[in-house]
Amino acid sequence: MFKQYFGLAENPFNLTPDPKYLYLSEVHREALAHLQYGIEQRKGFVLITGEVGAGKTTICRTLLGMLPRETHTALILHPSLSELELLQAINQEFGLEAEHTSKKSLLDDLYAFLLNIRAQGHNAVLVIDECQNLAPGVLEQVRMLSNLETDKEKLLQILLIGQPELAKMLSSPNLKQINDRIVLRYHMGPLNERDTQEYIAHRLMVAGSHGDIKFNSSAIRKIYRYSSGLPRKINAVAERAMLITYLKGKRIINAPSTREAIKELRGEYNRPSWVQRFTAPAFFLLSCVILILALGIFWPSLFSEIGQRFETPNVSAELTVTQPAQDASQEIPVKNDWTIPDYGKALELLYQVPGGLKGPDLLNLHPDPECLALIDRPFISAVQNGYAIVLEVSDDVTKVMSADSQEIEVSLEQFRQVYKWNIILNYTRDENEGIRMLSDSGEDVQRYQSVLHRNGYLTIEPSGIYGIETVRGVERLQETFGLHRDGIIGPETRELLTIIGETMS
Repeated sequence: MFKQYFGLAENPFNLTPDPKYLYLSEVHREALAHLQYGIEQRKGFVLITGEVGAGKTTICRTLLGMLPRETHTALILHPSLSELELLQAINQEFGLEAEHTSKKSLLDDLYAFLLNIRAQGHNAVLVIDECQNLAPGVLEQVRMLSNLETDKEKLLQILLIGQPELAKMLSSPNLKQINDRIVLRYHMGPLNERDTQEYIAHRLMVAGSHGDIKFNSSAIRKIYRYSSGLPRKINAVAERAMLITYLKGKRIINAPSTREAIKELRGEYNRPSWVQRFTAPAFFLLSCVILILALGIFWPSLFSEIGQRFETPNVSAELTVTQPAQDASQEIPVKNDWTIPDYGKALELLYQVPGGLKGPDLLNLHPDPECLALIDRPFISAVQNGYAIVLEVSDDVTKVMSADSQEIEVSLEQFRQVYKWNIILNYTRDENEGIRMLSDSGEDVQRYQSVLHRNGYLTIEPSGIYGIETVRGVERLQETFGLHRDGIIGPETRELLTIIGETMS
């Protein structure tokens, strides 16, 4: 309903787990790292727990999308099954015959399959979500699957995902054998308030926002307090708050809309808002009137005494104006011939420079002065007392353009003294280019990785697979240049990588 109003391609806060919306907080990174390590090192059992709505299922789906083709997977999402039904479901997921009613036949087929793919250098992973719903007998059957092994390694890697009560179940004496075999464990805690804000911004961007949809700080605070940092509850209240904002014809999601959304989700349907708005002030005014009347009765001279106190005294006074002292910390202007005081004039001059006009969209960056040499394109820089048209930056010289279009060379040290850590470039946003994120792959991913690698943001060799290390490399780049730090190659990050790539070529 509100998608068109806010200019979104889809609802950013759907409750269904979608890997492309995964926000990699520290919690999610560590959970993914545990799962990946357990699979790569063939550890057998890995346990991941978390509260309802913590993002466990999304992590599962993301993991499956990241695994190489040589990894065969079986995902069990609804484990309220009998021992026989579980084996049938696992074999079916692996593409095996699942009609047998004999557990031995099913296990024999599975064991033969695992031996065959291991001989080809492949791996097999079984993911069971919502494991707290498994009966003790079924959990014991899962333990038996870990016996499918060779003399050297496990043939089947088993990932158990569930709510916190799963850990309590496994600690019971009758499940001691399976509990002892779990070598990697991780509990997914909630997001903190800052992560909550970045999580909302991330989902909006993936859904098509260009940064123009705003949840103000009060709304974020209320969402965090209501949700306790659980993504599913964040989604529910954020979606409802956006709908209420849309119905009110507003653009910024604020505290009142969020408060109303929370009340609706809690099922609190109180008095109409106009009653709440006027009851308290009316009560306050009535109390003041009663108090004044009571004072007038018991202290008749009160009002005359007050009047005397506020009479204007007949005293002549001379006004003295004191000039404030100059603030010693006030910025001392640095005079030069190339500072342009007006931004509009600076933009007009930029468009006159060859290569200065690249499109109608603006890229606003905040790089360290040392990184300016990576921008091989004319740009506007914020400097003390105005703006500068920067034509080129080398290791020790900065070429700028004066207001009368003269090229001037200044030392990098001199430029650094007035530089205000803000530059603006223009470009053309390609609406047909999708975003690139965790689990994506392709030639363009490898090209971006090459740019990151050559500039020290990526430690691994470019592979064309967007893994955790690539996410971290993109985040480092975004942090260096002052872009939103989300580990995703969206329009602005893609343009920055393109510019840096052009500089290197």
